[in-house]
Amino acid sequence: MNYIAHIHIGTHTHTSLLGNFLGDFIKGSQLQHLPFEIEKGIRLHRSIDVFTDSHPLIIELRRCFPNDIRRMAGVIIDIYFDHLLMQTWKRYSGTHFNTVFADFYQQLEQFSLPGNTHFQKVAEGIKKHLWLNEYINIEACFRAFINIENRLQNKVIFAKKAECFLLQYGERLESSFQQFYPECLHHGLKFVRSYHPSS
Repeated sequence: MNYIAHIHIGTHTHTSLLGNFLGDFIKGSQLQHLPFEIEKGIRLHRSIDVFTDSHPLIIELRRCFPNDIRRMAGVIIDIYFDHLLMQTWKRYSGTHFNTVFADFYQQLEQFSLPGNTHFQKVAEGIKKHLWLNEYINIEACFRAFINIENRLQNKVIFAKKAECFLLQYGERLESSFQQFYPECLHHGLKFVRSYHPSS
């Protein structure tokens, strides 16, 4: 799952929005130096990622991608699922996404990761442009593909082919999302109920 889904799962499980977001930026298993709610959010993020990557629906979706962009299938699915979540937000949340994002932006403003240039760049972009809201439109997905393509060190050309694939097979991905996401939310709740802080 991508940024928006992790933030939404944070609201669904009543865990830290920031912690759920930070799972993409903080590595390693030793997280005890972080506030408890941040640590729990990061570990929830990681559990959601494992659940997603191993889910039969996601595995089957990856097989549908053409060979020349299949290596990027996980990235494409994650980003497109954020768009689908935005499109169907009311189905999964009683709180409007503008309110959720405002809370997230406030938490992000009060946090820093000195020395983590990737986090700093992404955080500054989010705070400056407030671009999470733009994912209600599919064009935001296409821009994200281009941005990822441009920054990959080992050049992979996939953005235009990913756009064509989504325009052709979007309904299949949407059907898979609607089956998968409630299970993902249920997994998040189970994780939080059974979570114990690291010692």
